[in-house]
Amino acid sequence: MVAGANSKALVDDFKGAIAKALEQGTTLDDFRKDFDAIVKTHGWSYKGERGWRTKTIFETNLRTAYAAGRYAQMSEPDTLASFPYWQYHHSGAVHPRQQHKAWDGRCLAADDPFWKTAYPPNGFGCGCFVTPVSRPGLRRLGKAGPDRAPDLDQLGTDQPLGVDPSFAYNPGRAWLEQTAPGPKAVSADEANVAAFVSSALRGKWPDGSWTPVGVASKDVAVTLEVKAGTEIRLSADTIRSHLKHTLATPAAYGVIPRHLASAGRLVKDQNGRWAFVGEYDGQLYQAAVKVVKKADREEIYLVSLRRANANEIKRRFGE
Repeated sequence: MVAGANSKALVDDFKGAIAKALEQGTTLDDFRKDFDAIVKTHGWSYKGERGWRTKTIFETNLRTAYAAGRYAQMSEPDTLASFPYWQYHHSGAVHPRQQHKAWDGRCLAADDPFWKTAYPPNGFGCGCFVTPVSRPGLRRLGKAGPDRAPDLDQLGTDQPLGVDPSFAYNPGRAWLEQTAPGPKAVSADEANVAAFVSSALRGKWPDGSWTPVGVASKDVAVTLEVKAGTEIRLSADTIRSHLKHTLATPAAYGVIPRHLASAGRLVKDQNGRWAFVGEYDGQLYQAAVKVVKKADREEIYLVSLRRANANEIKRRFGE
């Protein structure tokens, strides 16, 4: 996560610097040297003073990566059998977030929905963490059973109470669900799409609300007669119309459309309808899109996402 970064190349360079810190144990001072070199190379003009900016990027990404690895360890079947509960711990910060402080010591079942959106870190500078608890351990804490999960739905919006924007997901769960076959990065964009889809399925977004699930490359933009970089949008009403589809899951929408838009082929059927076609995790998919012409711009919308086979693709698209 590098808020305000304006190009993939810039983000990739930061990702490399963070990976070095994770793999080699380099320090914040080492990262600051890399930060200066990256900023100079890309001519990036960032907000905030250097010390604060570098510390925020360094600590946020390391804490998130650590949390993902910790989640992966605690969710292993053998570990869950011995430690079926997890306990939330506040960091002890001098200036705490009151919701995080209120959650300190709370024990919940490992599969409680709370952990899907509020597994820490839950914001910039959040140092909260989770530890596993056994059944005897729960009794030693003076608890006859797990605690009641906090009510996160108190703001009247899709944003959970106590969780900062862009942090309402479980980094470890997202990493494990979208890893095939080996570890690969899961972006905050994918997690945010999944959160939007989940909320739309619960009716929390009105018709017409949308989230970006990809962008048009230069070649795609020329073919569709739109500007390069035009967002490919997924609307809440489209999501709800797909309820009967097996692919209408937050995880699927979070990763497959973006993958097809960047790595798939754009094809047109006999009726002039466009679709991205390609493989993901060994399965062939097609994502149909349409271009909506406005007075001052063009918009692209995802209208369907489903599995396909080679014969169907050849029949519909002549390929």
